[in-house]
Amino acid sequence: MTTKIRSLSAALISTTALLLTGCQGMQGAREGDLYHAPAAAYSIDLSMNTFRGHVTMDERCDPYGGSTTMWDASGRMFRIDYLRAEGNPNLRIPRFAADQTLLNLVLNGYLRSVVADSPMIKSAEVVYREQIQDSDPRAIMSVVSLDVDSSKVADSPEVSGLYYYGFLLFKKGELIYVVQHRQPALMPDTMKSVLLRIADAMEMPGKERDETELERTRRMLARIAPGGSKAPARLCSLPTVANQ
Repeated sequence: MTTKIRSLSAALISTTALLLTGCQGMQGAREGDLYHAPAAAYSIDLSMNTFRGHVTMDERCDPYGGSTTMWDASGRMFRIDYLRAEGNPNLRIPRFAADQTLLNLVLNGYLRSVVADSPMIKSAEVVYREQIQDSDPRAIMSVVSLDVDSSKVADSPEVSGLYYYGFLLFKKGELIYVVQHRQPALMPDTMKSVLLRIADAMEMPGKERDETELERTRRMLARIAPGGSKAPARLCSLPTVANQ
């Protein structure tokens, strides 16, 4: 069962990566039970009871954001994406858009371009959508039913049937966060509870990662170059796997 779940998750990761590619390693990403996302986008305690036991992580990114997928010991999948809206070529967002407009546009982009384009997914349907007004910051949530058939992808473990994928989007500072979770049955209240617990456990901004010697050298050269200034913190890290 875990293999099947990860096969489905991998298909979604490859499609929902928003053109995410590798950048640099996970130096300093873990500090005990704490995980620190790149560029201090957020920190989260992996010992929280939402996760069951051992946590495996996969991290991907591009210059405008990143994504970390987490699997717990029960094979349950969670994911946190963070996107910088301003100047992001992957997002078609009008200037001066209100936060709620931004969230709806990003969510629609996920549903239209991300989920629907996965080769394993025969069909996708929004079965639940909610504006969460009493959260701080305000958030929107959606649950999508996915009709999956892995036979369309060569050499994939057999996965078929309906799965339910939840999204919770909110904006904090300059970043849009997309918290995600997969469930085997339609349980909107349970999905909402899980997504909100993860969002509540995120510390934003998070802790800056320890830098590698190469990264320190890069920053030093940027400062001493003619007209140079301190380079901004990257939003990127290499796709890799870390274990708890």
